[in-house]
Amino acid sequence: MLRQLFKSMVVARQAAAAIETLKHMSDRQLEDIGFTRATYVDQIKTSVLAELDAADEQKVVVAPVNPNLVGAV
Repeated sequence: MLRQLFKSMVVARQAAAAIETLKHMSDRQLEDIGFTRATYVDQIKTSVLAELDAADEQKVVVAPVNPNLVGAV
């Protein structure tokens, strides 16, 4: 639950930063990096969520298995 709250806060802050950045960029600059004004914030939010989800998957703790005991149960 706290992790989901943290993700929501990070995504909201990143969206606010993207909106501020968008105010200072021209359409030509956005086109050069592959965005439009309509899709910039949504694509930034999507990429941030993907990064956070990937980090969560890497943190999955796998219990160590003693190879001598495999198949003993």
